[in-house]
Formats: sequence, C-alpha cells, structure tokens
Amino acid sequence: MKHLQAMFLLWLLALPAGAQQAVFQAAVVDAQSGQPLPFASVYAENGASTITNSEGCFSIETDSLAVLHISYVGYKPQTVRALQLRRVVELQPMELGLQEVTVTPIGPVIRKATKETLRQLQKHKRQSANFFYRQTAFADSVCYEFAEAFLAGKSAAWLRDLELVSGRYAGIRSDSMHHYSFYGNFYTFSQIEVASKSGELSGFADLLPLSRNYSKYYDVDYKVIRDTNDNRLFAIHFAPQPHVRQSILDATLYIDEQTMHLRKMEGVGRNIRVLHRDYEKKDSFVVIKKMIIPTEFAFVVNMTEERGFLEVQSVFVDESHVQGGKQVATRSILFNVGDRKMGRGEKMKFYGNLHNGIEQQGFNRDFWHDNETVLRTPVEQQVMELFERDNLFGVFR
Repeated sequence: MKHLQAMFLLWLLALPAGAQQAVFQAAVVDAQSGQPLPFASVYAENGASTITNSEGCFSIETDSLAVLHISYVGYKPQTVRALQLRRVVELQPMELGLQEVTVTPIGPVIRKATKETLRQLQKHKRQSANFFYRQTAFADSVCYEFAEAFLAGKSAAWLRDLELVSGRYAGIRSDSMHHYSFYGNFYTFSQIEVASKSGELSGFADLLPLSRNYSKYYDVDYKVIRDTNDNRLFAIHFAPQPHVRQSILDATLYIDEQTMHLRKMEGVGRNIRVLHRDYEKKDSFVVIKKMIIPTEFAFVVNMTEERGFLEVQSVFVDESHVQGGKQVATRSILFNVGDRKMGRGEKMKFYGNLHNGIEQQGFNRDFWHDNETVLRTPVEQQVMELFERDNLFGVFR
C-alpha cells in the first residue's frame, strides 16, 4: 500500500511538468499536392487559437497535453496532441460529389442561405469580438510599410463597425523609393458583406451574391463536396455578368447543406473605389495627393461557430496596382481573437486613416510585447526586426 501511495504521489508531482505551457509550430499542407494551406484554423481545447499565415505556417502557445484541432474548409480536419505535433500537418481533400450537380436545384439553396445568413445577422447583431490585424505594403517586392492593430467590431455574419483598440506602424520613404502610394483605409476591405435583404439594388449599392435578385447580376455554377460525416457542402461560384459596372464580388461561397451556414468565401472584389494617398518627393518637399480610385482585390473570408453563432473568423485581402512605375501591393490579415478584454476602442470612419488613429494613440511597446498573435512570414519577420532595430514604430518617415 505504501508503495502504491508513493507511486501516486510521484505521478501527481510529475503531472504539472508533463502539462507545461510551450510554443508549438508546424506547417499545414494539402496531402496530395503538398501545397500550403493558408488561413487554416488551429485551436486547442483550453481556448488558445490561431490561424496559419499566408505560407501555411502557424505558431500556438498552449498546454503540451492539449489536443489541437486543425481544419480547413474543403479538407478533412485533424486532431493531434500538441506534444505529438509534427513539423508538417497533411490534410486530405474532401470528396467531390460530381454526380449530384445535375440533380440538386441550386436556386432554393441560395434562397435558404440568404435567409439564414440574414437571420444570423439579426439575431446576433450585437455580438462583438476583437480582431488582430496586420497590414504590409510593398513596392517592387520591397516592404516600405508595416502596421499591426487590434480592432473591435461586430462579428456576426460579416465584419462591421470597426474600432481601433491599439496599434503600431512604421513606414520608410527613401530616395530610391520616392514615389509610392498606400491606402489609409485599407482595413475597410475586410468588411466584406455577403447578403442583402433588398429585392432590387440600384445606385451605388454593392451587388451581393446572397440576395433575392442575384440572377440579374450573377451567373452561377457549383459543385458538391462531401465531408467526413457524409454531410454536404455546396461550393457555389457567383460570376458577375458582363453588363455589371457597380461594386460586385466574383466569389465562391461554401455553404453547409444541413445548417445553410456560410463556411468560407473566396474570390475577387471588382469595381471597388477606395481612398488612395499618393506620395511624391519634389525637391525638399513631399507632396501628398488624395483621390478616390477604382481597384480590385483578392480575398478569403473564413467563418466560425466556436462561440455558438455564425461569425467571421479570419479575413485575408491582397491588392496590387502599378504606381509611379512600381508594382505596389498591399496585403492584410485579420483574425478573430474572441471577446478578450482589451479596453475600449475608437470608432473608425469608412474613409478614415488607420495610421493617423494609431499615431494619435501613441505606441505602447509593453502592450505589443505581450500580444503576438499570428505567426509572421519570414519576410514579415525580417521587416519587423528592421523596424524594431531602427526604432521606427510610431513614425512614418
């Protein structure tokens, strides 16, 4: 008996050591092609969560005995204990039910999905979350701007009513890169609406895929995907018709057949107008021009129901154009960190400038030291280290 008691005591003493907090990293890839899966969902049963970055890699700090859930829409999810996590996680694509394309009427699916999305929005319209946001800008592959922020916003169905909680940014202007541009309100690209209750859209209203009159503006095709539980996902492609000149999405929506909930949306925003700032160096002065210009951008929106309702989990946006003879690209990633208490935010206007808002708040170095969220790509890490080394955060030179 004493021997058993001694063994039990040793087990109790050893338990905390075996369940220590640690940082775990891996890459998530397609098991068939080996291609990385960006923005895959990773969460632990103890509440820690993150997403893979644009190169399919993630880092998460959690209990070493915690079970990690790794998922990506259109692929079979995996669960693995953190301590057993390998450097590469391979996800198998779900099976396509191609034989069902000709026998499933898609019109009723779109109408049901529209109704359910709007119902979710109305029922949970007061639900809010905090979001980690990272924005980088490149001119001919040279990064000249880096910004990170925590934003608060209404998260049900799609993101809206953003507020700035805290942020940091740095930017460089040099003689070798004297002419470039950026979007001060690029964060608004993450507020991608998907459904409309209007029967007829006119004027400058965005044309949304989930609406009663979608067939006036979109051509639709689709495929059926079966997941591991023999449930079906409808991958519906909404292609804008040639006559459309208004803001519109060219997008594929992944809709769960059982719940009619949107799981993922990816595509391109077309005929979009944004506030554009152009910087040009003339002699010893910098001339700033503001203008509204048309552009297009690629996006990926992932949804989640971890908190019991349909809400935005992550948004990735990638926009590029030629300016001053240079290829200028701006990219952003936004990730839902839940209702973490982070203080009150300042409401942001649609044509507001994120950089000005951050500058007015001031740079809180201690806050950012304790709030790393989404793993940086190697390029982002190099830029981050450069800006930190030269103490550039909080200024725009």
